[in-house]
Amino acid sequence: MDTSLKRIVALLGCVFFLAALALAKDEPWKGKPYEQWDKKDLERIFTDSPWSRIATVARSWLPISEKDVHDKIISGTRKLPAELERASEGTVGGDLNVNVYWASSRVMRAASARKSELIDGKKDIDIAKYSSEPQDEYQIVVQAADMAPFFRHNEEYFQTVATLQMKKTKLKLSPSHVRYERDAQGVLVTAAVFYFPKKTPSGDPVMAADEKNVSFVCKLEGSTLQVSFEPPKMVDATGADL
Repeated sequence: MDTSLKRIVALLGCVFFLAALALAKDEPWKGKPYEQWDKKDLERIFTDSPWSRIATVARSWLPISEKDVHDKIISGTRKLPAELERASEGTVGGDLNVNVYWASSRVMRAASARKSELIDGKKDIDIAKYSSEPQDEYQIVVQAADMAPFFRHNEEYFQTVATLQMKKTKLKLSPSHVRYERDAQGVLVTAAVFYFPKKTPSGDPVMAADEKNVSFVCKLEGSTLQVSFEPPKMVDATGADL
């Protein structure tokens, strides 16, 4: 290789290194204290970070209608949520974007706390304490504009149709339990939290130290929600963050 070509290769290598360094500095989970995260940082964490995934599924179910919620609304004391008033029982199909978060991580817990403080206006939130509290289980949160499958099936049902799958060991975990979060009226399901054990019954970690890919899979009526996470990339300023 002649001298001029060597210089070009060296220059390109330097450019790529600087670009990678700049990108790393832009990652708020590595270069910024939780308390300094702004709205742009939160948007990136919730939409474009190793702990967040967006999957598109075919909407194979009918939207929630007044008939669906009739038994859950006390006559004369509650109104059907506005979102449901617009639902048409004859409408089905189309694609739905579903957000899936690895919520037991320090980063996602800190982002949730910071959102409550910065956007929701809640005060006296100790973000550092909340984010660092030990979590006994992995937590996966599922959210979408249309949560009808969760409305129509209880938490116990989703324990039977969801798994966390390790690529290296082929281990498939079922949720230990599932918990719903609901709207202010207590009618609509706004999020579903899936809990998975971190250890086997014998006390061994369910996830190998060198695991590179973990998939969350969940049946949604006639469709399947599936996203993959990459543990080697799920790292914050203090190390591995699951």
